[in-house]
Amino acid sequence: MNILTAGVDYFIKGGWVMWPLLFCSVAALAIGVERMLFFRRADSGREFTKAFCTYVENNDWYQAKELADHTQGEIAKLATIVMERHDNYGYLENFISYRAERALDKFEKNLPYLNIIVTLAPVLGLLGTVTGMMGAFTHLTQRMTNPMGVTSGLAEALITTVFGLCISIIAVVFHGYFERRMKTITLNIEEMGNTLLEAVRKKETCSEFCHPERRRA
Repeated sequence: MNILTAGVDYFIKGGWVMWPLLFCSVAALAIGVERMLFFRRADSGREFTKAFCTYVENNDWYQAKELADHTQGEIAKLATIVMERHDNYGYLENFISYRAERALDKFEKNLPYLNIIVTLAPVLGLLGTVTGMMGAFTHLTQRMTNPMGVTSGLAEALITTVFGLCISIIAVVFHGYFERRMKTITLNIEEMGNTLLEAVRKKETCSEFCHPERRRA
């Protein structure tokens, strides 16, 4: 209870800038938790990509399709959709590119807001510092009648600065973590797409040269 009371006391001393900082902190935590749950549900994982590509490279399309159908996540879903349309190399290349971009958009959702909070929180903390210092300097002329006025202004300045930096640090950690996950997911999608395209290209080339009647046509 004492911790809660102290927190409320610090919040009040921080001044009006603490309210937008509080909003930033809640937004950063909400985005971080929401993205964490989404990534856990939508990321098919590195193991799926490795196993899927191995099946495709070995021309075991049935096992590849079974694996994709029974694995959750956006990459597995994309693999399932692509394998249902693997009869045209030219069309498939554009299709994979389009669907991969749409899948990555889902992972990137709300991440730009974290980037905004990283920049905005310290700026708001600096604003609180400036307003607190202004209040402190105003009370300098009244230091004889109100000696605590100077220290209260300095307290407001320090509290908002610390709070803004803490929020920025939390947002940076979240953003860095998700950026790293995004790079891994992007590489997995590219590997899966390139493996499928290469397999389809080889399949079409083999079909063309293994059937003389198609060459004569």
